[in-house]
Amino acid sequence: MKLNYKLFKKDFLEFQLYNSSTSKNSQKTRRKSRLMIPIIYIVLGTLLLILGKITFGIGLLILAVLWYLFYPMYSEKKYKKHFEKHIDENYSKTIDKEVEVSFKADLIEMKDQTSESKVKTSEIDKLIELNDHFFLKLNSQHTLIIPKRAISDNDKFKSMIKNYNIDYLNQLDWKWK
Repeated sequence: MKLNYKLFKKDFLEFQLYNSSTSKNSQKTRRKSRLMIPIIYIVLGTLLLILGKITFGIGLLILAVLWYLFYPMYSEKKYKKHFEKHIDENYSKTIDKEVEVSFKADLIEMKDQTSESKVKTSEIDKLIELNDHFFLKLNSQHTLIIPKRAISDNDKFKSMIKNYNIDYLNQLDWKWK
């Protein structure tokens, strides 16, 4: 099977967001950010209440609750903006450029404007399926992004990849949040 397609900024963005949302370090950092600021506000607010500064103390306690409630929305936009900037800086030469991927019996060949590479199918770790993309994760921690718009028959593609004895991960319900 041979695929020809272009990767757009939105393709790279979805990969980055998916990767971040499944990364234990990223989840830990987001959880810590959501909790640390409210804890600081609660401690300061409580101290101000003890010192008799009731208005400021209550204000900080309210800010703590608001931060905790609204941080997920803020974080979602902040990370998205961060990854858009990252893509602009690091993938500008590959955005909107033609990619050719050929699947052979024991080899996958990839070509784009800047490089050619071959990967043994034994080096593929897993196939991840999202609503609009397939991600082929390699043992080397690299990932091949394949937009579904480039594939005429998704079921045929999945069965071909599964024939390589590769784990399949269904993430059709994944959403960035």
